[in-house]
Amino acid sequence: MPLKQKQNPHLKPLEQAMAARFGWQTNASWRDTLIAAIEVKATKVGMDELAYSRMAIASPGELEVLAGMVTNSETRFFRETDQYEGLKNEAIPELIATRSKERRLDIWSAACSTGEEPYSLAMLLSESLGSELAHWKINLIATDLRGPSIISASQGRYLSSAIQLIDPNLRGKYFLESGSNGRESAFDIHPAIRRMVTFRRANLYDANFWNTMGMRFDLIVCNNLLLYFHALAIRQTVDRLANVIKAGGLLMVMKNETGYIEQAKLRRDPRLPGSFFRKVN
Repeated sequence: MPLKQKQNPHLKPLEQAMAARFGWQTNASWRDTLIAAIEVKATKVGMDELAYSRMAIASPGELEVLAGMVTNSETRFFRETDQYEGLKNEAIPELIATRSKERRLDIWSAACSTGEEPYSLAMLLSESLGSELAHWKINLIATDLRGPSIISASQGRYLSSAIQLIDPNLRGKYFLESGSNGRESAFDIHPAIRRMVTFRRANLYDANFWNTMGMRFDLIVCNNLLLYFHALAIRQTVDRLANVIKAGGLLMVMKNETGYIEQAKLRRDPRLPGSFFRKVN
């Protein structure tokens, strides 16, 4: 056990407060990250770590700050190749065909980090619809817990290293060079793609968020979220996701999260990679 953990009697109550607010499970790696975050934030505000920890337990604002410091923000454009092949070749064409009469698609990137995922979805939609895109209503919303990530995503600016693995045709079509950041060139998402996405800060374990969710979705992408939740948070979130998917709509999760989808309304779609689930009723 790390020395600092032994010396901080408020660490366990702080972990419990964060679990109650955000639905997270605790493990050794996460705890070490939290200890480091406490040290950084306590120093920043001029408090000792024990006093800061005690204060943070009762402060929703400080819990939000710590949450932003300890959550994993790893992401990239078109991250899971098989998922995006499934979207490109099967899921999106099917959704377009199904919704061709109303010409409307409602899509949600539930844990969008700094925007690479929803912008990837927007590019796929643009490619699939082509010249018809202007005649469709695309509601593509993207949420994340971390305010700084939402701000960064909304700006839509990325370093050259972040886009180098994107298909060259897509890279040339949807990114505009915008100067440099130190030694790297920076690129902006094309304004037409940026306008397709609406970003919103959200805590998916907060019942109040779901009470304000007035939409139903054709596709929800919820990658790398459930694996950080404790069992109750997983069950509640999967149920809530199922309730806001349209009949016949899809939920996409990471392969290592498929075991968490135990919900009567959601069944694996055998035509798509194993991490796609279809709303059956």
